[in-house]
Amino acid sequence: MILRRLAALLFVPLMVAFGSGVYLYLGTLKSKVVKERPQLPTVTKPKFILPGTMFVVQDGRLFKLNAGSFTEIGRAGDWSQPALTPDHKRLVAVLRAGASSDLYLLDLNGQVVKRLTKDDSKILDANHWAYYPRVSPDGASLFYSFDSPKLRSNAPGVDLSVWSMPLNGAQSQARRWTDPYWYTGGDVSPIPLAGGAILYVRHSIDNSTAVHAQIFYQSRLLSVGKPLTSAADDCSQPALSPDGTQVAMVCSHGKQTASLEIAPFNGSALGPASVVLEGGLYASPAWSPDGKALAYLAPAGAAGHFQLWYLALPQPAPSPTATSSPSVAASPGSTPRPTPRPTPTPGPPAPVQVTQGVDLTATSPPAWF
Repeated sequence: MILRRLAALLFVPLMVAFGSGVYLYLGTLKSKVVKERPQLPTVTKPKFILPGTMFVVQDGRLFKLNAGSFTEIGRAGDWSQPALTPDHKRLVAVLRAGASSDLYLLDLNGQVVKRLTKDDSKILDANHWAYYPRVSPDGASLFYSFDSPKLRSNAPGVDLSVWSMPLNGAQSQARRWTDPYWYTGGDVSPIPLAGGAILYVRHSIDNSTAVHAQIFYQSRLLSVGKPLTSAADDCSQPALSPDGTQVAMVCSHGKQTASLEIAPFNGSALGPASVVLEGGLYASPAWSPDGKALAYLAPAGAAGHFQLWYLALPQPAPSPTATSSPSVAASPGSTPRPTPRPTPTPGPPAPVQVTQGVDLTATSPPAWF
């Protein structure tokens, strides 16, 4: 029986504000659970030291991982989904209140630099939700998912659209990019591209009322998006490699479990995807700073708590080395022909568990530089 712990942690509290599709995959990530209280990351020692610096979330608290040690950062609150600015000097993170959520600009110690949105209101219907922040490559614009426009007040849920605003500007300058498929959860996980276009995840409903996730490409504000994955593949949670040439994603293909996949990206289209891990409950992939590995979250242990994992990716094999073939007799005065030396086929990558005893928030991808 598939684990459903995230449904209890995140999907149920947000279902009024989100359509049922936003956490459709992540809401399946739990089954029979042994009750075990997770430890704070700061009292644990990672089993594997990651390169660089990483920011993760557990139970609304922000933690920085560096040189094999966790440090809690920021003030108390219900924080989630930290994202780095391109210069790696600031973070944008979500702070959730009772009936709304806002985006904040933080320094790398978690101290508030600026409140970017004001989505709370004394009037219940005037509250808003902002999630999935991501800063454009030039550092000028903030992209995020926002529940506006809203449907009529008696609608069963509120769907998200992709919006953008100047990072150093005001929320009144925000502009809507996408028109979501209503009653699905809408459009989430925007990734701004260097050329001004975006990738994002679009949810839709088929004739059997099943909700599907697809990765879309959109070239400009309110233009028609182009699907890069099929509805049957149910791909979501995209992560763009540092050089912009590959996309990591989680695809369920209609199954209860999922696969972690990587596809080449030419700036507007995806090539054939390669499965790097399959048959698990993978969430929130993030690329290493050098683009040679992935971090992701997945359950471990009887309690099903989400741990941080590291996966070194297969690298292109070096060109074959030419050697002389001893099996061919050379005629007097002739030069032996070089014979390519066979290159061993690399085995499948082996994931390495980084944390133990913690329970990281699986809907908050690691921010890593």
